[in-house]
Amino acid sequence: MKPVIISRRRLISSGAILAVMPSLAFSQDNKLVYQSWTQAQLNDQFSQASYIGNVKPVIEGWVANSTAVRKQFPPKTFHYGTESDENLDAFISEGAKNLPIMVFIHGGGWTEGNNQYFEAPAATFIKAGAIYIAINLTNTPPNTIPGMAKQCREAIKWVWKNATSFGGDPSKLYVSGHSSGGHLANMMLTTQWSDYGLPANVLKGGLVMSGWTDLYPVSLSDRQKYLKLDKKTIAEYSPINRLDKVRVPILISWGALESPYMQQQSAAWAKKLQSVGRLAGVYKVAGTTHYEMSDQLNSSSTQLAKATLAMMDLISN
Repeated sequence: MKPVIISRRRLISSGAILAVMPSLAFSQDNKLVYQSWTQAQLNDQFSQASYIGNVKPVIEGWVANSTAVRKQFPPKTFHYGTESDENLDAFISEGAKNLPIMVFIHGGGWTEGNNQYFEAPAATFIKAGAIYIAINLTNTPPNTIPGMAKQCREAIKWVWKNATSFGGDPSKLYVSGHSSGGHLANMMLTTQWSDYGLPANVLKGGLVMSGWTDLYPVSLSDRQKYLKLDKKTIAEYSPINRLDKVRVPILISWGALESPYMQQQSAAWAKKLQSVGRLAGVYKVAGTTHYEMSDQLNSSSTQLAKATLAMMDLISN
């Protein structure tokens, strides 16, 4: 993988210089070059405000597409925990038996949305011969990032233990996620599952779409107001620090119209995964904003959907 240079839009300077932040270029030795950004510019990288245009139609599309799929393939709702938010929707074809399972973790800046916004991809997986599970979480606040990661682990544990009861194969379990859900998917892919009473190889692979990998810059943004990240959380819940714990192939993707820093985090993680032989593929999707990336799984015709289905041995690569 060649060094990645991501073009940067001209940003309007406003506010005081906040901190030294990574630049948008990777050097030959894979070290980041640094530059200074203002607080407003940094916040903009996470909110995507200058890069997405009118987001309302995109969100309305999520809801409409997911509603249509739920009508066509009514899901079964299960609870993986005792809290009201600790539930998941499982999309299962009639007569399912020993099918691979894709678990999806929704995004929303760790503070918004729910699983029912992102259930349109279920049709792609059902038609390919798999089960699609969209898990729900308690958002922050009142939850925390460690709390959300714990819920994701509990959901995956529940799916693994109960897979055969609804036609799934617990030995063919995969995880995916978008944005903050991509961050949580990364955390699942770097979890030492034997510490939680599951086989070390409980997950067979993953897809991360525009997922955060380094929480330190997030802690410098306005999201710190509700995330309240401390040094311990930043160190333990930044996937970029957990490369040695990756044991499975991972697909990395992002949109070419996302904010430069979002693109940089994804590209840096892809390079690190490649360095240890865990990169299953890297996809920079042309003409696509951050909010539109999750739609890549709504059809089996997209390059990313094909790569995901191939990783699950549902189609030939």
